[in-house]
Amino acid sequence: MSQPERHIVSANRVIVTQFDLDVDTGDDSALLRADDIRSALMTRIAALLSRDPERLMHILYRVDVEERKVQRIFRELPPAEMAAALADLIIERQIAKAATRARYSDQSDNASEQAGM
Repeated sequence: MSQPERHIVSANRVIVTQFDLDVDTGDDSALLRADDIRSALMTRIAALLSRDPERLMHILYRVDVEERKVQRIFRELPPAEMAAALADLIIERQIAKAATRARYSDQSDNASEQAGM
């Protein structure tokens, strides 16, 4: 599995957990699962927008999505487009966080190896 695919898989796990999605995260292609997860995430966000927007905001805070970007979506987009835009924002952020974790993990591993020499 390539590094970007690993980041997608890691991001998918966080998203499925945080949004309590009923999506199979089995051994299929990471990109195919990403499409399924995006679709399920959009459905979940739409439901939260209409029934429990406070909970949605709490989850967005917990998954560390930039508030100014969320506010821009609420301000500039029609309601019918908000779920897709928020889903993309969440996915983008989780992939970036997975890449950062991997980068620092690799640096830590390299430092440990060099110290042991």
